[in-house]
Amino acid sequence: MEQNILYKNPFLKKIFSESEFLFPEPLTISQISFDKKLQVENHVLMAGDAAGMITPLCGNGMSMALHSSKIAYESIHSFLNGKITRPEMEEQYTRQWKMNFERRLHTGRMIQKLFGKEFITNRFIGMIKYFPFLINRIVRATHGDEF
Repeated sequence: MEQNILYKNPFLKKIFSESEFLFPEPLTISQISFDKKLQVENHVLMAGDAAGMITPLCGNGMSMALHSSKIAYESIHSFLNGKITRPEMEEQYTRQWKMNFERRLHTGRMIQKLFGKEFITNRFIGMIKYFPFLINRIVRATHGDEF
């Protein structure tokens, strides 16, 4: 893959040709857990993947991370201005986070389970192409609204 695809970019070709690699074979990421996570842990507000692993089918993970940081800011700001207590801040953040992300991450985790096993993946893709309206519903269910 490096030579067939990445070397087409002269900058990447230079890097791959001249660099000293730490490992003899490329390392890949696999077996990532998309299990549910806590939004507040040890009184720390979690954002992005730390609050809930964002499956590849849930749209722009960076946008979700930024959105969750905005939600965290709003809760922290209220706390620092004395409008709410620390436990209220944590509860408010968790509630807002779940309202914005829980359903779409759950949907993404369910769909993600359909991939990885060749037979199930092929069946799912084969079925969905006959129901194009479902594709739009899946995208809407996993990508959320602009913020």
